[in-house]
Amino acid sequence: MKKLVYLFAFVLAGLISCEPDDICLAETPGTPSLIIVFYDNDQPESKKEVPNLQVKGLGLEAEFYSGTTDSIAIPLKINENSTDFLLSKTENDILFEESITFKHDSYDRFLSRACGYQKIFTNLRTERTNSIVWIESIEIVTDTISDINNTHVKILH
Repeated sequence: MKKLVYLFAFVLAGLISCEPDDICLAETPGTPSLIIVFYDNDQPESKKEVPNLQVKGLGLEAEFYSGTTDSIAIPLKINENSTDFLLSKTENDILFEESITFKHDSYDRFLSRACGYQKIFTNLRTERTNSIVWIESIEIVTDTISDINNTHVKILH
């Protein structure tokens, strides 16, 4: 009988000491990127592809994007309050470049022990330095970047 009590106590102690699994699923969102959609300046409701678009972070060697598209997702710096990009396009063998600074505030949102924190960007605003202008205007659609499902910035060209 004593052995049965010890066995029961041992099994009960093992069950009580178990912790729930901390697993971060692949579908759990990380820090969101800035979603930019390009529109036609003459028809502001119509998306318009940018031919031969190249997106580089200023001060970085690597390109974030190179190709023809009507939308891009680019990362913002998580440890600074601004991120500088050079957006350039080539049309008829002519290179057009535009420098854009995205300024923002940010805070960390706790997801779980397994997933950690997600950076949320708020108070998004832009500044432009033009070499050869190809962007007509930039509109902030939403100044809070908390997901990758919505357009954050609208660029008319």
